[in-house]
Parts: sequence; structure tokens; C-alpha cells
Amino acid sequence: MNDLILQNLDVGSATLTVKSLVYSTETKTENADALSTTIPISILDHDGDEAVTLANGSVIGQVKIIVSSTANTVTCTPVTLAGASTTIATTEIGSTYTLIWTADGWNVIARGGGGNAAANAVLTLPVLA
Repeated sequence: MNDLILQNLDVGSATLTVKSLVYSTETKTENADALSTTIPISILDHDGDEAVTLANGSVIGQVKIIVSSTANTVTCTPVTLAGASTTIATTEIGSTYTLIWTADGWNVIARGGGGNAAANAVLTLPVLA
């Protein structure tokens, strides 16, 4: 398989057909680990209630996806989180949140819970605090 790297392109209007898209991932397991800002997906697999940090992004539009692979509470403290919140915590396997970097900092654009819930109910979303 060949890697195709597209960066800093100004092609106007273009169409790109992709059969499969695979993002780079990292798995974090230690308390006080720093999440990468250059690897798009971080998987949290901690063995206790612990914390991670996230540095500021470097390019407006940069996307960061965090996926919980543990039922322990893992709290992420971005250096700059847009809005009133300062932390994001997951408590369930399968919980996710997606951030995008803007001039205001990391913005939460999606959250998904990993727990089961009744129809028309939302359960175990990552907690913004």
C-alpha cells in the first residue's frame, strides 16, 4: 500500500474518491500522558481513574478524536478548551469526543456515549466540566 500525503494544497474545487480511509492512532495508558496533536486519534486505555492533557493545536481546522477503551474515569485537560468548560471526562468503554482547533481553542463538535440507554435516551456522554 502506498501512502498519499496531501498538505498545504490549494486546488480550488476537486473530487477525491477514497475506497478506505485509515487514521493514525496512539494508545495512552499512563496518568498525566500528553495526547499527540499530530496523531488524529487517541485511544484511552487506563487501568484507573487518571488524567491526560492536550496541547494547543497548530492549524485551524485540525481535528482530534478521543476514544475510551476503559470503564475508568479518564479526564482530559486541553490547554485551551473553547467555551466555559475546562475538562472532558469519559467513564465508559466506547465513549468518544471529537474536537476541532479554532482561533478560540479546542471546540467540542461531537460526543458519543458508550453505555446502553433506553430508546430516545442519552446515557454516559463524556462530561464537560
